Amino acid sequence: MRDNFRPNVRLTTNILMVIGTFLIAINLASIGKQDKKFIQRRDDCAIATAAGRPTLWLINKYGLGVETYEYQNKEEFSESRKREMIRYFCDFYK
Repeated sequence: MRDNFRPNVRLTTNILMVIGTFLIAINLASIGKQDKKFIQRRDDCAIATAAGRPTLWLINKYGLGVETYEYQNKEEFSESRKREMIRYFCDFYK
């Protein structure tokens, strides 16, 4: 029984190292799978917020006001209405 102890410990150690390597690889792979739409929206909102004024490209890109009649007449948006729509859309930059 004593003769098999060292090879068994070595075999067990090697198996645990292989399992650990795969677990680390799986954990690192999940880091790159963040929500791409959320990241793009966050970046666009940061640009719009840094500009200091609402921009029509943000309203067009995300279709803000699409549920209302306002979207058909988007040229007639008042500046305050644009600011309000973008403020609600980019609520995490308050």
